[in-house]
Amino acid sequence: MRKFALFLIVGGMLLAVNFPCLAQDFKPYAGSKLDEKASREASAATPGKQSEVYTTADSFDQVNAFYKGLYKEYTMPSRSHPHSGPQVKWAFFILDGGKDLASSKYWMKVQRPYVGGADGNDVRDLTVIQTVRSK
Repeated sequence: MRKFALFLIVGGMLLAVNFPCLAQDFKPYAGSKLDEKASREASAATPGKQSEVYTTADSFDQVNAFYKGLYKEYTMPSRSHPHSGPQVKWAFFILDGGKDLASSKYWMKVQRPYVGGADGNDVRDLTVIQTVRSK
C-alpha cells in the first residue's frame, strides 16, 4: 500500500512537470529574419494576440518541410481564391497541443508570398513565418 501511494505521488509530480511542456518552443527557420514592423502591425491588428513575423527568401516548400518535421500541422478547410492577386500558399502548425487554431493559444503560419500593409497591397516574393500567441 505504501509503495502504491508513493507511486501515485511520483506519477502525479511527473504529470505536473510535463503539462507545461506541452507547448513547444518556436524554432526560427535558419536564415529567417525577424521583421519588427510587420510583427507590430500583426499584433495591433489582432487584440489579445502577440505575433512575431519572420521572413526568408527560401521557398515555401523548404520552410514548410522544416516545420513539418517539428510541429503538428493543422489543415485548414478548403478556401476559395476570391481575388485576382497572387496565389497564396499557406500552412498552419499548432505549437501548444491544441486540437485546432480556435482552441490553440500558440500556433504559427507559413505563407508565400508576403502580403502586408493595412490594405494588403504590400506583396513581396518572400516566405513569411508568423507565430501567434494569446496574451
